[in-house]
Amino acid sequence: MRSLFPFSRQRGTIEEMPRQQLKDALDALHSELESAGKIDEADRAALLQAAQQIQDALGDDDSVGEHDPDEPLSGRISALIEEFETSHPKFAEILGSVSEALANLGI
Repeated sequence: MRSLFPFSRQRGTIEEMPRQQLKDALDALHSELESAGKIDEADRAALLQAAQQIQDALGDDDSVGEHDPDEPLSGRISALIEEFETSHPKFAEILGSVSEALANLGI
């Protein structure tokens, strides 16, 4: 799903559309985790960690991408997308929405 709205990150604030997109993706990720049948514990842990990092980013605009300066949140999300695109395509799709929202924020 591609958005036609231009987004920008303003000092100290996050524009509402990408912020809402992150919230929606986070909700979808939690729903999918709850309804997922068999999923490896390591995969579940990685997804829960990603969900927590997204939640942290939503809770404090200035903390977006600051969890690990060597690998920004967008990079970790991209790695998870690659990891899950064959084994768990629904998770990869949800994480793709997260990645798009982060890109819209310039992260």
